[in-house]
Amino acid sequence: MATTALSSGAQAQSAAEVKSGTQAAASSSMNATAQTPSTLNTMFAAALPAGATTYLSLGTTSANLNVRSGPSAYYSILTSIPAGTTVNLYYKHPTTGWYHVKYGVHWGWVSASYIQNIGASPYVNKYAGPNRTPRVVLTFDDCPSTLTSFDNATIYARDNGIGLVLAPSGTCLSSFKSKYGIDLASRARARGHYVINHSVTHAELTRLSTSGILRELSSPGVATNIGRPPFGAVNTTVNSAYALKGMYQWFWDVDTRDWENKSKTATIYNAVHMARAGSTVLMHMQWYGFSPDSLRQIKAGLAERGLGVCRPFRGYDNAGAVLTSPFYIPQSLPC
Repeated sequence: MATTALSSGAQAQSAAEVKSGTQAAASSSMNATAQTPSTLNTMFAAALPAGATTYLSLGTTSANLNVRSGPSAYYSILTSIPAGTTVNLYYKHPTTGWYHVKYGVHWGWVSASYIQNIGASPYVNKYAGPNRTPRVVLTFDDCPSTLTSFDNATIYARDNGIGLVLAPSGTCLSSFKSKYGIDLASRARARGHYVINHSVTHAELTRLSTSGILRELSSPGVATNIGRPPFGAVNTTVNSAYALKGMYQWFWDVDTRDWENKSKTATIYNAVHMARAGSTVLMHMQWYGFSPDSLRQIKAGLAERGLGVCRPFRGYDNAGAVLTSPFYIPQSLPC
């Protein structure tokens, strides 16, 4: 791809980009297993249409700033943004810290060192998470009983306009990877569902030290920017560890108690009748709410009460076909 001629200020800034954002990349993602621009486009950019309106925050450039095809100065320059320009920041890359932006006709990446955040889009609250809509979010924790049950529920949901939020444990992901050779998180995202962290072993984090909690929030658990503490158990140490990992916490305001009642009828009833506009409903993948028929009844029951459900990811304009959802969840879900 041809690069655009830059002003002298933008050209001089390139050396600073290397210092500010690429040392981490050089030791990790920019090696023999580097993410190529095409891979990054698949992961981040393909679902971001020209009319996108959902973003993490607003920022202003503090210098003439190169927009590059990937999240470091090793990638080609697409264009430049003049100093003092306010732009929408759509993602922050978890390795290099660079922001994904759109300027003119170009989607690309800019160094965070030359962006001043001026209007951070606040997280709604710990119960609503990133859902700013009146739609109800159906969330499922832990681990599916079988791959068949997982496929049945996630495919049905995708095909019937239900976007699920899944919170599998790291041991769950490891188990399915070992048994079936598949990545449940990637499989869910490919169907337009969102996947958040739920620790590695489902430990009660309040019983652990900061280092122990950080281990629980790491691989093989889900790598993302939002997590759900097991049992909803938190204290100041847990909160500090989440902050160190760069994760928000997302709880729930409707607990179906599916693990306790072990009843499909009760689970559906609780999900339908306890929900209100903007609710986050808690269920578990190993219990009765996680099935095509349960999802059908929950959606229909909510509709009778005038409530819609969050829809699968279809891009930031929420139009067209279902797309692979981003691993780094926006602070405003396009439900």
